[in-house]
Amino acid sequence: MTLTLSAAAIVEKNTLASSGTWIVLLAVTLSDGTVVRICRNNKDVIWNSHTWTAFPFELDDLSEEAGEPSLLQVRVSNVTRALMVYLEGESGLVGDSASLYVVHSDHLTQTTAEIEESFKITKTSTDSQWISFKLSAPSMLKVAFPTFRYIRNWCRWKFNYPTATDVRCGYSGATPFTACNKTLAECRERGNSTRFGGFPGIPEGGLYTETG
Repeated sequence: MTLTLSAAAIVEKNTLASSGTWIVLLAVTLSDGTVVRICRNNKDVIWNSHTWTAFPFELDDLSEEAGEPSLLQVRVSNVTRALMVYLEGESGLVGDSASLYVVHSDHLTQTTAEIEESFKITKTSTDSQWISFKLSAPSMLKVAFPTFRYIRNWCRWKFNYPTATDVRCGYSGATPFTACNKTLAECRERGNSTRFGGFPGIPEGGLYTETG
């Protein structure tokens, strides 16, 4: 990975003495969309219009094993048990997203972090001193490729009910259909076949691949 620093960060890196400091921020996004934001600092930080609460936590070095995604161990203080309410309500936060940012205290008006990494929480353990999170970086081996499968009678788009969340579907809800099995027949029944996201022109049977 190539690390590209901003001009301000390069100046700070090369300065013999600085009035500011590098700050690590940790954001955990819960399943309901709530974001818990803490910072490894002696006071709260305001960055990107959000308040990051000063809270003790430690980071281990990123570890990598052949064939496995990168892993990072994070330990957050559990002395006050302030974060236990989130763990108890979210099955230990396993499966939730976590993001790490590195910013400089003298340049908090910059909206882009000098370093930003995203992870998934794969394991959580607790004792009286620490909450330990095992974070896993996304694995390219789990990314679908190609993005779409070319299927004859199955629509790729999200059905627009109860709200029009996918403009590619285009269903207006003018008739009282609350579900769709994503077949061309049901799309026709809803008067929406011009937006069908499948590939009815593919002949039945056989294997078809896309060549360059």
